[in-house]
Amino acid sequence: MTLLTLACISTLSAQNKLKPYEEYIAQYANIAREQQERHNIPASITLAQGLLESGAGMSELAKVSNNHFGIKCHNNWKGETAYAFDDGQSSCFRKYDKVSESYEDHSLFLVNGARYRFLFQLDLNDYKGWARGLQKAGYATDQQYADKLIRVIETYDLNQYTKGSVKKIQTEEKSTRKTKKRAIKKARTVSVSDLPDSTILNSAELLQFAKDYHDMERDASSNRINPLTTHIVEYVGTTPCITVKFGDSFASIAEEFGLTARRLRKINDVDASYTLTAGGRLFLDSKTGWWEGENPTHIVKAGETIHSISQTYALKLDALYKLNDMKPGTPIKVGQRIKLRNPDQLSPFMRTMNQVINSTDSVKTAK
Repeated sequence: MTLLTLACISTLSAQNKLKPYEEYIAQYANIAREQQERHNIPASITLAQGLLESGAGMSELAKVSNNHFGIKCHNNWKGETAYAFDDGQSSCFRKYDKVSESYEDHSLFLVNGARYRFLFQLDLNDYKGWARGLQKAGYATDQQYADKLIRVIETYDLNQYTKGSVKKIQTEEKSTRKTKKRAIKKARTVSVSDLPDSTILNSAELLQFAKDYHDMERDASSNRINPLTTHIVEYVGTTPCITVKFGDSFASIAEEFGLTARRLRKINDVDASYTLTAGGRLFLDSKTGWWEGENPTHIVKAGETIHSISQTYALKLDALYKLNDMKPGTPIKVGQRIKLRNPDQLSPFMRTMNQVINSTDSVKTAK
């Protein structure tokens, strides 16, 4: 494993909560809680796996077969099947009549699997132990699977479903969402004329007000908004992103994921003049200051920019400049080696811990 997990812990706090994820949680939290009571599997883990494996219920496999956990057929499966590409080849997956059947089968898959037996010795609230145990046992080939599960659980506070009453929690969440929606709706209707006569704004506040108003007007009038388009959340490292589709705009994507267009531009290090391109990558949450994958450097290819490289590796643009001792705006050349991380800047303790992490063997057995 070549993750700088410990160096990136700080990036796991104050993450964006995506609307499709919140809707998925609200819909299936009760089922996850029932599975916990029936099979002793943490509801937090079940929900996080369902979110990741099904793209919050939006993946083709989830839609066609109600399979929210990517469980393959295997020799003992007697039910209906569906085929989808996995790891570059067509694979057989289980098909269910209802999503709840997928949740039950997922639980039985873990309960009856000899390689997962050690997990049931862990405390239900030890979601980190469960996440790392699932990866070690080979539930997924993704080397960052455990980190993704942990990030999702912490971002959406899924451990509350392991601990408490789902119905009570969902009622509180629903009330909070309504309050936020009312606040946003009210904010969108505010204009300069609505401000009290006694309101005095300084130049910076006026500039920001004008910019926000311009962004709202431009996004609202954009003829490129496609509200029917939905996207599957993917990940680069542990950072969620989507692939831009034809007809997308910052406004439409912001609406889909419960963010703001301005926030999306900031996350992706672009300004208001930037135009989305179909097939491009757009991040939905803060990028990191370190590349979490295997290669510590990148060789510049023709047509690449420092920004496109930052988008390839989910790295903040200013962090990438600093890693390479470059001033913002410095041009790059084909063949130039760009650092994606610099372990030498870690403290001796962190370097030692990183070496321990990197020396840990990872089992790569498909589900």
